[in-house]
Amino acid sequence: MIREGIDLWVSPAQAGPAPEGFKETGRAGMTSIWTYAGVPTISIPNAKINGMPLGFQCIAGYGEDESLLHWAKEIEDILKRHNKE
Repeated sequence: MIREGIDLWVSPAQAGPAPEGFKETGRAGMTSIWTYAGVPTISIPNAKINGMPLGFQCIAGYGEDESLLHWAKEIEDILKRHNKE
């Protein structure tokens, strides 16, 4: 990813909000491809539907775990500022 000048990919974390209760954890379709690729990801909740969290995931290149954490913190700070407005 870095070779192409991409620091971070952003995609939906799931196809919808988290399921209610503890019977299931949700579908892995949106996250499994990154797990199989062995790259670091982090999910950031940003909204709620029917009281359940809905978020997106950030994906960094292989071995870029610390970079991912840096970007996630930057995004969190931006979202906090935006939600206060």
